[in-house]
Amino acid sequence: MRSIRNVRAEKSVAPSKRIAAVIAAGAQTALLQAQKPVIASLGGVDESQLTIRESLSSKPGDSIALVIGTLEVYIPLAGMVDPAQEKSRLAKELKDARAQIERLEQLLSGDFANKAPAALVGKEREKLAAFRETAEKLEAQWKASKFM
Repeated sequence: MRSIRNVRAEKSVAPSKRIAAVIAAGAQTALLQAQKPVIASLGGVDESQLTIRESLSSKPGDSIALVIGTLEVYIPLAGMVDPAQEKSRLAKELKDARAQIERLEQLLSGDFANKAPAALVGKEREKLAAFRETAEKLEAQWKASKFM
């Protein structure tokens, strides 16, 4: 249930807060039902709010969807994330990423790229690529959220 923990960390959910989850388990439904207490404990999920079904007739709305192998896990955002705080967090992280992108682009377009050792220039280009990827993910989260 590492993926659930990753989402919790990404959304800055307090470790003590238990969240809800819905799992579409397919052929693994019986196995997961038997392991429900373990899944709840490892994922930081409230066992009473953990639903495990073979399939879902419709995808839960306003949820984060995770695909883990053949499983589909849906984590409702309601009650997990304060929309105003989430909007603020995304905006701040996006602003920081864009500032780093701008800084690195200026650095790599100047004399540094010509005078510095190739290995150092390569590391800075890797950093730039990583910040661009981060900015893309943050923008996608922003667009996928209901904060627009």
